[in-house]
Amino acid sequence: MATAVNSTPLSQMLNNAFTKCDRDGDSKLDSEEFANFNEVLSPGVKLDDNGKSTVDMKARMDHDGDGNVDREEMNTTGVLMPADLCDPGLKSMINYLHLKGDSSALAAAAVLLDDEPPC
Repeated sequence: MATAVNSTPLSQMLNNAFTKCDRDGDSKLDSEEFANFNEVLSPGVKLDDNGKSTVDMKARMDHDGDGNVDREEMNTTGVLMPADLCDPGLKSMINYLHLKGDSSALAAAAVLLDDEPPC
């Protein structure tokens, strides 16, 4: 697993979440895997008046347009996140997802809680 040199708590958190979401271990997030990862990104994405995301993070991160997001694409895309959710151990993010409480957030929390290595 490649990690950024001089990584910040945000980049460590995102890389840890990426690893957990990459269920098949191919170092890319397909659409299904990205759905869980997108829940991790959601606190940093601006919403419109209807509560819908104003940014398609998958389109923004998929630099080569292959339909998948790899770790390098994720690491080279600017992401904003509330500082209190950026602990590398993912506990704050898991708590946030549980409090959010909708089915996609709870599914993402379950993936982040899974201690089994992908593949």
